[in-house]
Amino acid sequence: MSRTFARHTTTAALAIFAIVALSPSGYAQDDPAGPPTGRVAASYATAACDSNGTTSTDAALATQLNGVLTATMKGYMTAYRVSCARMIVKAVHDRGMDPRAAVIAVTTAIVESTIQNVSETVDHDSLGLFQQRASWGSVQERLNPIWATNAFLDKMVREYPNNSWMTAPIGEVCQAVQVSAYPSRYQPQAGDAQKIVDALWQPRSSYGGDFNADGVGDIFSAATGTLTVWNGKGSNNFNSATEIGPGWGAFSKPIAGDFNDDGISDLAAVRDGSKLTIWNGKGDNHFSSAIEIGPGWEPYDSTLMSLGDVNGDGHADIGAVREGTGTLYIWNGKGSNNFSSAIEIGPGWTAYSKPIGGDFNGDGIGDLAAVRDGSKLTIWNGKGDNNFSSAIEIGPGWEPFDSTLMTLGDVNKDGNTDIASVREGTGTLYLWNGKGSNNFSSAIEMGPGWTPYF
Repeated sequence: MSRTFARHTTTAALAIFAIVALSPSGYAQDDPAGPPTGRVAASYATAACDSNGTTSTDAALATQLNGVLTATMKGYMTAYRVSCARMIVKAVHDRGMDPRAAVIAVTTAIVESTIQNVSETVDHDSLGLFQQRASWGSVQERLNPIWATNAFLDKMVREYPNNSWMTAPIGEVCQAVQVSAYPSRYQPQAGDAQKIVDALWQPRSSYGGDFNADGVGDIFSAATGTLTVWNGKGSNNFNSATEIGPGWGAFSKPIAGDFNDDGISDLAAVRDGSKLTIWNGKGDNHFSSAIEIGPGWEPYDSTLMSLGDVNGDGHADIGAVREGTGTLYIWNGKGSNNFSSAIEIGPGWTAYSKPIGGDFNGDGIGDLAAVRDGSKLTIWNGKGDNNFSSAIEIGPGWEPFDSTLMTLGDVNKDGNTDIASVREGTGTLYLWNGKGSNNFSSAIEMGPGWTPYF
């Protein structure tokens, strides 16, 4: 599947294009002048990066990134380019490598192709995101973003064994892999590559809250009647409390998700036991005015949860267990703060604490977690289409934590969903870092004094 853009129509223009276009990956002696000013707007034939196409989240992230990038890609990010960067990030994440590997790869793709899967041989026989020469692989392989990224990473780790690429300058690592005649072009793009990877490593909208839009999960609470946020700093560290505003006593415990598909975490809660209300995040811990979605939420207000995407359509979904019946219901997000009608998933949830959502097995589909009968942490992995696996019991010992179990998103920036809870009786916050495959680290004690908030 490919997308063909308008090409230059004159022979002279094509001749100039061939001289100044993309730099090859293979050999410095074949490296052309590289990207001239404005080349980012040039038109090439391209192949899809994601075989499923782009998503509304890709488009939202493109808009968001265009407002914060400062180098070549500023103002030029599109849903397509985001989808290409997303596949690079996926390849790195699936390989279990540090996000810095993704930053190095995206930096290279900015310089080599302006993050496009170029399917025409504009320069020599170079193709794809990294403009890899024919010596790297077949046409089909080089136009497969996952294969191409892994080929890039394979050479990177050969050139920098023992993870030495973790500390070497990013531009230097790019050059070692690409062997360009113009090595100085990589480092200036590294800052923007970092921002792109931060936005994609784990979608901010999916799990937990990220209210300052820095790619790190935040802690939030409105139990005192004042919305309070502790912004994550990475490495399991948090800033001091920031009070956002009063007036939350009239609402149920809020949940976080991206309900308008702009790539920034929003809040939702039920007002006075009836009306579902949304506050759209604007970044920097700011929110829109309250938007009332509709009445009829009284049986669900105490168990409202953010699920991520459990039907695979790219929108954030919500769920709740109906009071008195123990039946789980899901409302699939449709973007623009809209949701489907309630979908009945099934009964039997009265034996569990309030469920939380997250991606606990790392497959990109929303999962559920809850504590059974005050002791065993249990996970149901999402399978798409609002379906879940059978219950998977992780282990006992969760009785002191069941009433305040929460999803934080990714607070140590390893790409996995982390969870937390305040231990009953002590007011001490504990954190468990997700490790993928439904595994978690040992409990990390974060400190006392949390009782008023949870």
